[in-house]
Amino acid sequence: MAEHKKKDEVQEIDVSSLDSELAAAKTLEEGKGDIFIKAAALFAFCMTTFHIWTGFHGLYDYVTQRGIHLAFALTLILLTQPLYKHCFKDKFAGSKAFRAVCRVIDICLIVLSWIAVIMAMDEVHHLTERLSKTTWMATFAGAVLTIIVLEAARRTLGYIMPILSLIFIAYALAGPHLPMAIAHRGYSLTRIFKFLATDLDGLFGTTMSVSASVIFMFVMFGAFLEASGCSDFINNIAISLTGKIKSGPALSAVVASGLMGSINGSAVANVVGTGTFTIPLMKSRGYKSQFAGGVEAVASTGGQILPPVMGSGAFLMVAFTEQKYIAIVIAAVIPALLYYWGCAVAVITQSELIDITKMDEKDIPKTRDVLKDGWIYLLILGILIVALLVIQLSPLYSALWATVAVPVVMFFDRKKRFTLKSIPSAMVKSGFSAMSIVIGCACAGCVVGMVSLTGIGVIFGDMMIQLAHSMLFPSLLFTAITCIILGMGLPTTAAYVIAASILAPSLIKLGLTPLTAHLFVFYFACLSAITPPVALAAYAGAGIAKASPMTTAVEACKLGFAGFLVPFAFCYSPAMMMQGNVIEVLSVFLSAFIGTAIISGGFQGWLFWKLNWFERVILVASGALMFVPGTLTDVVGVAVAAVLLLVNLRKWERGPAFIMRLQKK
Repeated sequence: MAEHKKKDEVQEIDVSSLDSELAAAKTLEEGKGDIFIKAAALFAFCMTTFHIWTGFHGLYDYVTQRGIHLAFALTLILLTQPLYKHCFKDKFAGSKAFRAVCRVIDICLIVLSWIAVIMAMDEVHHLTERLSKTTWMATFAGAVLTIIVLEAARRTLGYIMPILSLIFIAYALAGPHLPMAIAHRGYSLTRIFKFLATDLDGLFGTTMSVSASVIFMFVMFGAFLEASGCSDFINNIAISLTGKIKSGPALSAVVASGLMGSINGSAVANVVGTGTFTIPLMKSRGYKSQFAGGVEAVASTGGQILPPVMGSGAFLMVAFTEQKYIAIVIAAVIPALLYYWGCAVAVITQSELIDITKMDEKDIPKTRDVLKDGWIYLLILGILIVALLVIQLSPLYSALWATVAVPVVMFFDRKKRFTLKSIPSAMVKSGFSAMSIVIGCACAGCVVGMVSLTGIGVIFGDMMIQLAHSMLFPSLLFTAITCIILGMGLPTTAAYVIAASILAPSLIKLGLTPLTAHLFVFYFACLSAITPPVALAAYAGAGIAKASPMTTAVEACKLGFAGFLVPFAFCYSPAMMMQGNVIEVLSVFLSAFIGTAIISGGFQGWLFWKLNWFERVILVASGALMFVPGTLTDVVGVAVAAVLLLVNLRKWERGPAFIMRLQKK
């Protein structure tokens, strides 16, 4: 009875509640007749129009471009996430009077948002003639924007991000009264609000810069691509390539989710987008519910570390590290391949442990037919890749031209899956999809601003180095754990920005290059989406699979184990980031490639035969040795695994053909 009840509770998981982008899409769909939703759709259309205009004609000065960008996002949130839904636990939402009062408050907040942005713009524009002195308007603008940003973040992202921001603001206020180790001179509220409204490290700092230029453009590209039907094409091509093999349904999820996740940059949204197709398909073939949900969660999360787009992480890293975009993409190739290779091996080995049925051939589309019907999507994606990596246009222009290419190229589509009528709805979807990212970046801007103002990043980094006795590995371990904790329940962009501003500088002090340090931090900010106890991507997969959320999260960690090992490996071996000569790069890659396969088999319990617990431990240990830099550890790891495999040759149920023939003889 208790088990039945638990199962029912699992089935009631609302996946839209796990991600603000999904919640916004649901609101847009369900509130078509609501005048406030119609107003929000109009603002979303105007927001997208503003970014297209400035993309082609040139961005405004920093406070104007980023201020208008933020004001649009706040307007959308206040219209689509009304106060009556987010206070008193929705207790009085049925009262018309209460709803009316809440709506009036929201409208006042919208007006105040625009007024505050205009005041901040005026203050910044007159800083030179006022000899860098600000007036009361800067204080007012900073106070209003901070309060409204925190409230908007509470409604869309939950309580974690606003509370974190308030903690850092409180730290800035209480500086002189803190213990000596973390004390500072202290700042008044007036100084804090002026700083947040007018300084380049405040609300309109680096994170908002990337959001207002590059990230929105890629969100828009993703919305247009989705409207064109590209997700169906990617699902079909994945099935056509993998469907004929035993583990095909699960491998198709790995391929499709990885490709889509790289473009849309949201692990949870991607789980829902592709998982509604792949998870039922996996379950119908015999995979357990928690395994199916875990596969989808891992593949969707990995999209954010998969070149060339990498969600929005690569663009933030460009801003933080001042590296060229192509350098970041090249550095991320091998780590991403190892991550997906580990997941693929897990899928293949799992299919040998349980009774998996192959797909009916009539249900598998032919690759030739899929390409014949959808080659036009490859052209669109090709335009983006050529613009980014060959012509090396800026990410902003690459995404903008790729977006423009969607309606132009789809004009030649015989099925007319995307017409001129699709453009306005795609523009509205762009605004709705971006608002949670914008507010996450704004909230992160509060944290980064306080870190810059107080110097806590340097203090924290020095403390961490002292605790680790200036040793790299303990510092990396502490950083990884902190990134996962900071990333619990937060969008990847916000989690990465906060962790990068606090933790990355200390890793750089220990000798890592800025790119290595930031890529390490970014990896674990992404992996927080599948790491218990708050694993939003895994929870979304569990909701679709009708499985236990925690069991699915644990399964996801086993499937995505390579993501936890690879960052440590490339910190000690730059060759894994393609930094070095060809022989070094190939040697490191081959060793890690074999090690990943062995560890994956050990975790799943099958590698040519069903493994007992002792054999699993031996394989995991030998595979881990191959990640440790050095020829000796590689040789020992390979030797231990080879001995175990050869000793148990008679147990093999399946393996390389020539070995199986020898076994029969």
